[in-house]
Amino acid sequence: MRQTRETIEQNLAERLCWQAARRDDSRVARRLYQTQVVDGVYRRDEGALLDDFFHFMRELGGVDLMERVQGTAIQREMVPVVQYLWRSGLQTLFGIERMNALPALWFSAEALMRWVGFNAQHVRHGVCQRGAATRQGPRTAGLMCPDALAKHLVQLNRWALAAWFHGTLRALAQAGVFGAKVTGMVDATDLETTAAYEGCGQVTRTRNITDTHDHVREIAVTVYGWQPLVLIDARTKLLLAVTVVPIHAPEVLSRRALVTQARMNLAGFTQLHTVVFARGCWEGAELWWLDQQGSTVVVPATDHLAVTGEARAQAAAGEGVTVGRRVHTVRHGQGHTARTARRETAVVGITGLTTADQ
Repeated sequence: MRQTRETIEQNLAERLCWQAARRDDSRVARRLYQTQVVDGVYRRDEGALLDDFFHFMRELGGVDLMERVQGTAIQREMVPVVQYLWRSGLQTLFGIERMNALPALWFSAEALMRWVGFNAQHVRHGVCQRGAATRQGPRTAGLMCPDALAKHLVQLNRWALAAWFHGTLRALAQAGVFGAKVTGMVDATDLETTAAYEGCGQVTRTRNITDTHDHVREIAVTVYGWQPLVLIDARTKLLLAVTVVPIHAPEVLSRRALVTQARMNLAGFTQLHTVVFARGCWEGAELWWLDQQGSTVVVPATDHLAVTGEARAQAAAGEGVTVGRRVHTVRHGQGHTARTARRETAVVGITGLTTADQ
């Protein structure tokens, strides 16, 4: 589905946790007439939504960290590197899914562009006039084309980007955003590329396809790319640490470095109390290391694991301690055959489990 300006503005409002407000002109008039203090007056546009966000970033020191990032192969800077970072970061904040959609959705918005260092002249005519004499047809609206933004982003120094990222996390921890203790969740996802990407990994996997006769069959495909491995705060959903490895690399080999980096980012302000990870990271030496670091390890049990069957058997035999119950109504069937049923779900705490399978 094609995104619109209204869609990305709604994304921004939701991600910045703005609460809904109502308009009451008569009440405002009465308070002003009675010389009462008004809490505040705000514009109802995306520029107003970003006002407090930019102020928070400056107070946090995030802007200073961004200004230290430099490019590795940029010889002449027509635009400061920090402005490329702002544009890329705000693309994520607005939830814009495709870089090619930036000119229509964002690059032509003067109220937004002034926050990242551009003025109305830049928005209307671009940051430079290079190639204007040979251009065929009208100029594309906005500051620059998406290709120019992408070209500069890939030339940024990765070590400087890592320092900016970890420095921002330490500043957030110092500001008390995470609380005294945090629960970290390990998650990994594939970032697929082409085979031409330098340094990427490759792995062969099976996928189900449906042929022209609606028959589902399994085929082997080779996938190229990378695997970002992240540690996320369970409460705020903010990243605590991130590492990127080739797509074929086992997750278990990177978990210790990931947890170590998170502990460094939080050191002195927050304790990484619990680590939750999938069964793919299950390895005895790593579990022992995490225990020695003072972190509680949680591995969600799925239906096909033997430990799940053991826990359910003990709960059915009454050996556990019930810690909570929930009663809810479920619906079965459709139309005139539909019926409802009352279901009670109990959460039972079990100790002394001895089964561990992989």
